[in-house]
Amino acid sequence: METAMKRLLIAIAGLSAPALAAAPPPDGPSPAAREVRIPFVQFGAIRSFRTAGEDVIYLQDRRRTWYRAELNGPCIGIERALRIGVDSRYSTTLDNSATLIVDGQRCPIQSLVASAEPPRRPRN
Repeated sequence: METAMKRLLIAIAGLSAPALAAAPPPDGPSPAAREVRIPFVQFGAIRSFRTAGEDVIYLQDRRRTWYRAELNGPCIGIERALRIGVDSRYSTTLDNSATLIVDGQRCPIQSLVASAEPPRRPRN
């Protein structure tokens, strides 16, 4: 597979959308949370993303379902990222074995679970 197939750039969707009220996300995955997979990642399965610190990112799929990805350590610069890349290592699914690429930095995913919608960050 070509590098372009392995790495998918994702642009933030809805930059001009008005801020919507959202329920706060859980503090972390529940003990009963199951690892999930997002299929067809190379075909634009990820619609949007929001960060929650340097080690947690929320991903939204085409069906507007949210997922909480806990990273294997801090990913410097992810809070300011306008786009991210996904390296799923020759797989068509995004799961806890994939890696996010942010400004050339590789950020491995440790856990990927279904989640409620995260709150929007206040604009400064």
